[in-house]
Amino acid sequence: MSLFKKKSKEKVYTRYSGASANISLWKETIEKLMSPEGRPEVLDDIMILDVSSANFSGIIAASFFAEFGAEVIKVEPPEGDPCRKMTPFGKNVKGVGIPFIVEGRNKRYMTLDIENSKEDRETFSALARKADIIIESYPAGKMDSWGTGYRQLSEKNSGLVYIAITPYGQYTAKAEKFSALPDTDITTQTGSGLSAEIGDMITEPEPYNWPLKAGSWMGWYISGLSATLGGMMALLYRQRTGEGQMVDIAGMDAYSSMTGFPASIGYTWDTPRPRIGLLDFILYPYGHWKCKDGLVAIAAARDQDFRALLKILKRWDLEDDYKFTPDRIPDILEQALELHREIEKETLKYTADELAAKAQAYSIKAARSKWKGGGVPIVMKIMKPEQAVSMPQWELRKSFKTVEDETLGSFTVTSGFVKMSESPPQIKWVSCDIGKDNDYVRDKYL
Repeated sequence: MSLFKKKSKEKVYTRYSGASANISLWKETIEKLMSPEGRPEVLDDIMILDVSSANFSGIIAASFFAEFGAEVIKVEPPEGDPCRKMTPFGKNVKGVGIPFIVEGRNKRYMTLDIENSKEDRETFSALARKADIIIESYPAGKMDSWGTGYRQLSEKNSGLVYIAITPYGQYTAKAEKFSALPDTDITTQTGSGLSAEIGDMITEPEPYNWPLKAGSWMGWYISGLSATLGGMMALLYRQRTGEGQMVDIAGMDAYSSMTGFPASIGYTWDTPRPRIGLLDFILYPYGHWKCKDGLVAIAAARDQDFRALLKILKRWDLEDDYKFTPDRIPDILEQALELHREIEKETLKYTADELAAKAQAYSIKAARSKWKGGGVPIVMKIMKPEQAVSMPQWELRKSFKTVEDETLGSFTVTSGFVKMSESPPQIKWVSCDIGKDNDYVRDKYL
């Protein structure tokens, strides 16, 4: 059904809605963005061997490539990748864990025991001569010791892009010392230093002062995304030069890249950045506040935004003490906490929707005013997942897709993490049967 004929309370806005807009052009563009089926697949001539083991970062990287049309062959031992068993609360479908199913997008499955079988290593090496990309997550040097590392495989395939994912990379003393350390999500998070900066302040009582890990597998996802980006850049380089290359992904590097601001702040203040909980080290007000029916996020960091927030909350008395942005940056934590408490005295008088409506009305009025420089305070209700998923925009943007599989049955997965009008990612199937494509792969590539 056409997006524009479908009845919905959600309005469709577009940047091409001006008076001189070509209406048919932007309607066609939106239709393309929301309907990826039948579009060209930009990586449809790329073959990838994913031999990552017990490591979701490699699996996640392979999924990104697969959604853009690459033929991804998941190579695993006869008993399957241990990742098949990782699942919340022990829930599985026909013995397969939910995360593994979600990452089973558009993939082929082949069994090879490259760890123990010389014959299977030779088969893998033969496949590698036809491959564009290899993704592996074994301990540093392990694949090389089997004769299936980048050093050996690139001799027969000079255009090979070889992506290796480990905790500390391949070539440092740290990498050698911890070569046997599994690259798990939690080791990536804790070893990067970022976990120590997440959570309530260290002055809070036990156990609230503990450092926190991200609630999802952020370490694995950031490593996987980094591997995909590095692999794509290597493919572009190969397109220009004909040469492949080694892509060395260290999980600690990938996740610690998210700590750039704290490091800069440490140099600026000549002191380490402590854990500051509900505060923000650079912008303020910029965080979460309680309200009548839950929590709201408020962003009013610029001076004019802060003053607008004070007008909305009827707390103009605070303006003198916190007039300029440097006055609100929490280098003096108690000062920032005091401001937080004063703002919360007012937010507790309203519901989240009331606060959001007040901020929106003020922003619209400021935008229409002939006096420039009006503030734009942002207030948004903090939604629980079940509240967020009920929003009409998910349906309009086709952010989820229901798929059918002979073994797994019917289930819904996220779809179209990037919207593109000409060569979008798309989900053609989701399947996970061990070794189901053995014959297909051998017939096509061997």
